[in-house]
Amino acid sequence: MEEEKDLEGLIKALRDERDWKARAEAVEKLGEMRDARAVEPLIQALKDKDGEGKVREATIEALRAIGEPAVEPLIKALKDGDSETRGTAVETLGRIGSNRAVEPLTQALKDRDSNIRYRATQALGIIKDETAVGPLIQELKDKDSNVRKNAVWALGEIGDKKALEPLIATINDEDAEVQAEAIWALGWIGDERAVEPLILALRNQDSNVHKNAVKALEWMECEKVLEPLIHALKDQDSNVRAGAAEVLGFIRDDKAVEPLINALKDQDRSVRKNSVWALGEIRDERAVDPLTQALKDEDSDVRENAKRALRWVGD
Repeated sequence: MEEEKDLEGLIKALRDERDWKARAEAVEKLGEMRDARAVEPLIQALKDKDGEGKVREATIEALRAIGEPAVEPLIKALKDGDSETRGTAVETLGRIGSNRAVEPLTQALKDRDSNIRYRATQALGIIKDETAVGPLIQELKDKDSNVRKNAVWALGEIGDKKALEPLIATINDEDAEVQAEAIWALGWIGDERAVEPLILALRNQDSNVHKNAVKALEWMECEKVLEPLIHALKDQDSNVRAGAAEVLGFIRDDKAVEPLINALKDQDRSVRKNSVWALGEIRDERAVDPLTQALKDEDSDVRENAKRALRWVGD
């Protein structure tokens, strides 16, 4: 009986228009109670626009705590006329993580408000249901780059290889952040069909794209990337050669020793610097004499890397 009164009192407090802090506190306590009867009043609280969004944030967390009983009412809220209510409903469904929300969330990908589409891609990436792959692939063509970026992230999180070719194509997106996210996703999926496109991505002048390409190739299984990377040490683009040397250092396979020794004669300082570092990482004694010669390199960074590499090889 006492709990019943507490529930009614807290629901009543949600209507206190004078004090948003009191409303936020009531929301938090309702979340702790986890009573399904609080769901509808809490969904109304998603419309709360005071307290710099703190009431809404507390409401999202309270509904997440209640969980499954909140799913169907939240799905209904996806059709609310208020875009912020729709957005917070989308976010809450993602946090709850119920597969029942997947189909309604894929419908939210068609919302006229790009912020709703953005949040829907994120929610689907959190839930990780493979039935969302097709709709998310369609979002790779969204006019909003943030939506495309989040769709790429979600596809990477789901990890379904049906997304492989669309993600490879997205490496050429007009937005560098989308490109970088696509490369990250391809590395996460880890399919060997992405190796050559990822090596080509080493040519990209954007530092984040280049860095992600290195990291993605590092994540691949060694036998998938070793030969293509060794071959890439002879690419006409110095960015590719330098990136390939760096990845080979992370992989640490001794089959790369001789090709990396040859790369110490490269005209580009970055290629030589990365090759010296990579040989230090591999720690093969065949590299001692070439690294000793690299101590005379005209570039100070190459010489410094050679000193460190020789210490590593000697350990």
